[in-house]
Amino acid sequence: MGKRANNEGSVYQRNDGRWCAACQVNGRRKYIYGKTQSEVLAKLRDVQAAIANDTYSEPNRMTVGSWLTFWLEEIAPVGLRPSTLNTNRIIIEKTLLPALGDVKLQDKRLDDHIQSFINARSRQGIAPATIRRETAVLTGALNAALDRQYLNRMPKLVFPKQEQKEIEFLTREERPRLLSALPNTTQGRALRFILGTGLRAEELCGLRWQDIDRQGIHITQTLQLIQGERVAQPPKSKNSRRTVPLNDSLRTLLEEQRRAQRLERLAAGSAWQTGEYVFATATGAPADRCNLARVLRASLRQAGLKPRGVHALRHTFATLWVQSGQDIRTLSEIIGHSNVAFTMQRYVHSDSTTKQQGMDLMASFL
Repeated sequence: MGKRANNEGSVYQRNDGRWCAACQVNGRRKYIYGKTQSEVLAKLRDVQAAIANDTYSEPNRMTVGSWLTFWLEEIAPVGLRPSTLNTNRIIIEKTLLPALGDVKLQDKRLDDHIQSFINARSRQGIAPATIRRETAVLTGALNAALDRQYLNRMPKLVFPKQEQKEIEFLTREERPRLLSALPNTTQGRALRFILGTGLRAEELCGLRWQDIDRQGIHITQTLQLIQGERVAQPPKSKNSRRTVPLNDSLRTLLEEQRRAQRLERLAAGSAWQTGEYVFATATGAPADRCNLARVLRASLRQAGLKPRGVHALRHTFATLWVQSGQDIRTLSEIIGHSNVAFTMQRYVHSDSTTKQQGMDLMASFL
């Protein structure tokens, strides 16, 4: 046994010349080694400080890639929806593993590696919102590593500035032009239905006849595309599980759809799939969002309007509701938002007509 350092007790020099320190970690004796006494003392102080701050993690050679793989297979499935899990899997396999898979989980420059990944994605022209979603998957996995003491702290990161994306919607003048261009088909009626209810596309695709009664439309499931298959899932949040009242126009539209579907069912014969979806295909399968988007693009082009996505119809419903002076809280409940503040932030905005009306009103006070 070599000599001990003065006044250090548990720090001593071994016969092979290396220095060693011993301390207690979670009831177990841990040994720390170094080439010099000062190196070992510095390591010892770091360990003792981490233990005192409850941030100590046992050294290991695990890589970010091996941890992400373990987290995806063993931890994430317990708390995530299948659609979210599938999205995370795509992000991990296609983006995170190629960029960060070989980095050691306990690398002292882990922050720098992740920051370099963020910066590189930004230089590639990837949208800030997408970069944040990708990094959120990584930080979710790292939080689990922190909980299990494989990591001693979370990385501190800086993200590119994210501009508030302006929502796309149809104006009062554009709406009738689109309606006149929509075909008299299941897809056309589906798009009209979104425009009249504010449903999300995945909610419309999952809507069944059994979900509709005198009270209205009961949103009880959504259809998500998971690894090439459409999978029925419960709505994502409590607020998304809601009832949307019907009006006479919507009832008429549903009656048209039911009559058309009966004819399609007779034509399909034994090929008809049982599912009782309201806006089903010609063989009874649930509607596909991509087909809805294709029909919408063609209809907008025919109407001489600029291209928009299916979600723009939901935005149009909400925007026209607000511009008509209707109650915001009621709108928030109908479209399934978690709180009124989000609805106001997203849809309460002015156009030139609204501004002029406001200024004309203020003239009466002068």
